[in-house]
Amino acid sequence: MGAVVLLVMLLYVILAVSLVFLVRWITPKKLYRWLAVAFVILLPTWDAVLGYMIYYPACLFIPKVAIYETAQSEGIYYEGANDYVYMFDRRGRDITEEELTQVGSIHEAIKRGYSFAEAKVVEKYDDAFLSPQTRVRIMPTTYRCVPLPADSRRSDYQRTSCSAVSEAQSRYMVKVATVKLGPAQINFKKIIEISSGKLMAEYNRVALKDYYGIFIPFFSWLEWGGRPGIGYQCPGTEREYFDFEFKVLKPKH
Repeated sequence: MGAVVLLVMLLYVILAVSLVFLVRWITPKKLYRWLAVAFVILLPTWDAVLGYMIYYPACLFIPKVAIYETAQSEGIYYEGANDYVYMFDRRGRDITEEELTQVGSIHEAIKRGYSFAEAKVVEKYDDAFLSPQTRVRIMPTTYRCVPLPADSRRSDYQRTSCSAVSEAQSRYMVKVATVKLGPAQINFKKIIEISSGKLMAEYNRVALKDYYGIFIPFFSWLEWGGRPGIGYQCPGTEREYFDFEFKVLKPKH
């Protein structure tokens, strides 16, 4: 992959220089020449420039972490997070029929000790191991996942059984709203008591994608090298953000 990217970069540099010289040959005006230079520089990097322009100012005003109330709960319900479902093909996999449907990373919540975890799902992957993955929008559907007995062959993995249900049973909701601006994103995570609508806690963060330090940031907006993860965020760390609801809602045993 690295050799291919280097070759593409070299070809782009040749084309970019050729374009600038072409503009110079067509017109003697320096304004058009500098516009051509700006164009060939920004075309492969505009998303990174936009991301940094948004990230640093937003970090001055958006971040907030507050816990107003904690509770114990048998379950946990997500909206705006864990909102995708995997429909596995059993062929070639050593898994049971119950495990063919998996919802986001909701097994992490089950692993924490909840009796069940739920999510409003709006996207579906036909198969998690296909390349490229087939991802489609679906009608919003509530899924409930419950733990399955541990498998000695996969002792570190929490097995789950997930199925569509008519409505959520959990008393508490983790509601996440995300605003994406190029590689920058703003996340508003709120923990709410569903019956009363009471806000129990909130975590607002600003995050910036990580390009893995490879050929940064050459045409990264095409996502040709895969989907990058979070490289920078404020406040706190990515783990603190993802674990926030578990500090507010404690599993009831």
